[in-house]
Amino acid sequence: MFDRLFTIAFFVLLPFQLLGNNESYLLDFTQIQGNALDWFEERGWEEQVDMDKMNPRFENGSLVIEAKDAVSGVFFKDFRTESKRLSGINRIRINWGVEQYPEGADWSGPVEEKRNVRNAIGVMIFFGDENQESGSVFIPDIPYFLALFLGEKERPGKAYLANYWQKGGRYFCISCNGNVGEFISEMDISNTFKDQFGFDPPPITGIAIDADATNTSSKNGRHSKAYIKKIELLP
Repeated sequence: MFDRLFTIAFFVLLPFQLLGNNESYLLDFTQIQGNALDWFEERGWEEQVDMDKMNPRFENGSLVIEAKDAVSGVFFKDFRTESKRLSGINRIRINWGVEQYPEGADWSGPVEEKRNVRNAIGVMIFFGDENQESGSVFIPDIPYFLALFLGEKERPGKAYLANYWQKGGRYFCISCNGNVGEFISEMDISNTFKDQFGFDPPPITGIAIDADATNTSSKNGRHSKAYIKKIELLP
């Protein structure tokens, strides 16, 4: 999704579910069955770009996203109603994994030049309502965000910039080094946001699950395959 035109619907206010209070949020796929596209739609998530073509499904206690073609996709959830913003969140923990990275993904090189910034799977956390410039008249402006992704060649601990949203977006590879299998990734999102942008984060106003295999090569009959078991936003 990182350099393809898509529209994150920040103009539609959608309901969401909290667990316990307004300081934690749990997305748990370990017991879910049925059609993934229907499940997300019924709970107020939007399927965007070509997520429907990435074979999203519930399998073995996970949300699996498998790109058979060179496409990208997003599931997006809006938290922007005044009473349903997520405040007091400081950490994110994700239980996820990857079976195949997109062949040809490359986040290295000068940020002024267009790079093939792709990912097998990622999670984006959006902050506040103020849209930040995308860097292109053809790409929508969106609020500040931090994104975690599983990468094959990228360096852990480095804040990456994509081709667009360089003012308001930062991407972190967790875990990296080409490993496949299952990982538990954690980030102090409050301090990370402040380190990157110089001020305390506004309330969380959205979350997205994405994958991008555009401009990559096919191998084993697919372009990428990854999964998520659980996402936790914690105080």
